[in-house]
Amino acid sequence: MSFFRKAFLVNSAEFISLGIAVLQSVVLTRFLGPAGIGQYTIITAVLLLAPQICSFGVPLSLLYHSQHDPENRVKYLMHAFWAILFLGIPGGFILVFLLFFKANYFGSVTLLALIGTGCYVPMVLVHSIARSALLIKIEARKLSLLRIIPMICGVFLVVILFVLGMLTASRAITCLVLSELVAMVLGLFWARRYIDFSLKFNWGTVRKLGLMGIRLNWMDLMLLVNAQLNIFIVKYLLDDFESVGYFSRGQRIAMLIVLVGRTITPLLFSRWASLPEDKLAMHVEKVMRFSSTICVIGIVGLLLSGKWVILILYGKEFLPALQPMMILLPGAALYLLSRIFIPLLSSRGRPEVVIIALLIGAAINVVLCWFLIPSMDIFGAAWASTVGNIILLLLLVLMVKKMKYGIRVSYCIWINREDIGSMVKSLLGKSG
Repeated sequence: MSFFRKAFLVNSAEFISLGIAVLQSVVLTRFLGPAGIGQYTIITAVLLLAPQICSFGVPLSLLYHSQHDPENRVKYLMHAFWAILFLGIPGGFILVFLLFFKANYFGSVTLLALIGTGCYVPMVLVHSIARSALLIKIEARKLSLLRIIPMICGVFLVVILFVLGMLTASRAITCLVLSELVAMVLGLFWARRYIDFSLKFNWGTVRKLGLMGIRLNWMDLMLLVNAQLNIFIVKYLLDDFESVGYFSRGQRIAMLIVLVGRTITPLLFSRWASLPEDKLAMHVEKVMRFSSTICVIGIVGLLLSGKWVILILYGKEFLPALQPMMILLPGAALYLLSRIFIPLLSSRGRPEVVIIALLIGAAINVVLCWFLIPSMDIFGAAWASTVGNIILLLLLVLMVKKMKYGIRVSYCIWINREDIGSMVKSLLGKSG
């Protein structure tokens, strides 16, 4: 079976999960309204960041050490579990403390939702360790189901509450926590054969996992922070959940380009780490042509139909999200292209230059937000995000050129007939 055909089969779960996520977003947005979805967005942004911070990169470190020292795979897995519990339980308490004592920022939530958020962090971390255990041997079917089943459960609960007229931001958060509980239970069930509690605990192994995890975690953490940064700043400066709601919906539609690209591009550049230098440039150019074509089509499509997309998905009440969405579109497209250069540099052992670029882009974004939001409202946040993404891409391009990979910019612009032909043949199984 060809590379493209295998890749599309393995990553089909990502396409399905993207559709499920859009459906859930539509239901939540239409029922909760601008203020309700604004509060939900702020809290879920914290819920996304908290496990990433508390993990110290241990799930990534588990993958790294298991691949480099397969004979001690079970030892690394068990110590990763112990480390995650040690990190996750205090992290959950800190998150509850933050949401409770900063209710003026996050809004009030029910006691059940508050308890759920405390459990969310350790559950996500245990789920991530179980997922890493499945990734070691690339158990594709189980990984796909682990991705899809919890999302379906979460959407089902949200729809039930929607039908009964009982959906609130707090209950939506509870549904998210319950879906993560499903993911953790499934993950543990499928990874149970790798678990061995008879192993003796060793601080040296935990330290080894932690040190490597911190090195590996920085880039993923920076990417996640950059994605949520403007949401937090809008709420802080405007102190208004409705503004957050409008901005987040415009951002979500604009970022559909990135979500689709992130689903598709791993199918193409998953082999970069092992490609020899003489073939690397050609492969990167092909990915860039593919992604830039997605960007152009996505931008043109949303510019022409953006108003109708908002009306169909979210309703007339969310038309104020249209202009921020238009401003965010170019930046979202450039961010997708940046997400191609990031794994290129990382796969060649240069993650530190990626972190520098991300820090500079984030700093410029924050400064612009501070100056533009007070006078331009959420439009200022949109312009700050777009400018930050432009700077990020320019920095990454300069770094790639400096590394002298032999990539020709003129060959990265638009997909050609040969590219389309080779992909069609590969997907039909006629080559490779």
